[in-house]
Amino acid sequence: MSARAVPPLAGLVAWEAITPLGEGIAETALLLRAGVGAVRASTFIDATGERIALCASPALPPTLAGPDRLVTLAAHALLRLLARWPAAVDTRAPLTVLLALPERFAVEATGFELLPPGQAVRDGVLRALPVELAPVAVECFPFGRASGALAMRRALDLLSLGHRVVWGGVDSMHDADVLQQLEDTRRLLTAEQVDGVRPGEAAAFVALVPPTDGAPVRLVGLGLGREPQPVGADAQSLATGLSAALDTALAPLRQTHRRCNAWWLDHTHEVYATQALQNVLTRFGDVLGLSAELEMPLKDLGDAGAAAMPLLAALAAEAWRTGHGIDTAAVVTGSADGGARGALLLAVPDPEAPT
Repeated sequence: MSARAVPPLAGLVAWEAITPLGEGIAETALLLRAGVGAVRASTFIDATGERIALCASPALPPTLAGPDRLVTLAAHALLRLLARWPAAVDTRAPLTVLLALPERFAVEATGFELLPPGQAVRDGVLRALPVELAPVAVECFPFGRASGALAMRRALDLLSLGHRVVWGGVDSMHDADVLQQLEDTRRLLTAEQVDGVRPGEAAAFVALVPPTDGAPVRLVGLGLGREPQPVGADAQSLATGLSAALDTALAPLRQTHRRCNAWWLDHTHEVYATQALQNVLTRFGDVLGLSAELEMPLKDLGDAGAAAMPLLAALAAEAWRTGHGIDTAAVVTGSADGGARGALLLAVPDPEAPT
């Protein structure tokens, strides 16, 4: 879509990530396109005595676990991003890092208060930031895969106040308690249990600027929703929460009578996610491109959890940067286990649009 047709909400000027496939977003995107696998046998043993297969970053030792692992992941990506902040950005402005975190770190299912492990991640990330960046703050959003949408809503408020804003998230399922819970609830993907998620981990961050500043990628749509039948509910999900988020985020497409071919979805191997996707595709056939590509990298990279939306946005931006983008617009989704839902619409200037 033409970035001139719809006023942007914010600009994306730099992005970075660490994943099981790469120590940077460029390496991750390249290896993902090449079809390189990230699945490895872990040291964790399931109930049948078999090693659990997961996707873990090769940059981290397998013995590193808990909050320390998340802090190390986040610092690795965040410090590399900050080193590439555009020179035009006012370094005197206060810096706020908006950090998406796993739902398991929340005191209450829909609250912002963090349990001690979440506090340890927040404090560790803050300590990892260079002192010359002060004043700096880290705000956390413990809502799993949909965290990025709630954090982005906060980002728009901070940008309007003149803050420098980094939007991102970190998560890891490389933890015995997390893997045990997945196995106990029959949600762990194994050879016998095909209806499950592939454990993964990632950290991804994006530098944002106000909509008035020049940026190679623009945010033009943001939507939030809540699914009344989340994972584990007795009734089947009709994806009403994700549809509500997409209705708002994709309004610019309908406003400009435009379809989108690039859909970056936080889809996993679970039947629940497949049913949600089927419902969404039915409802949004009017904006689904006729040659649409449904990108679902979490199947190959492992479930990135709270890092999912920033990671998918970074992958979409990296595709444009390297000339592999198939459209001038891209859809990004996020669906948390607890019911929170989010969607983003990104765009780049249409080179064929009239000036």
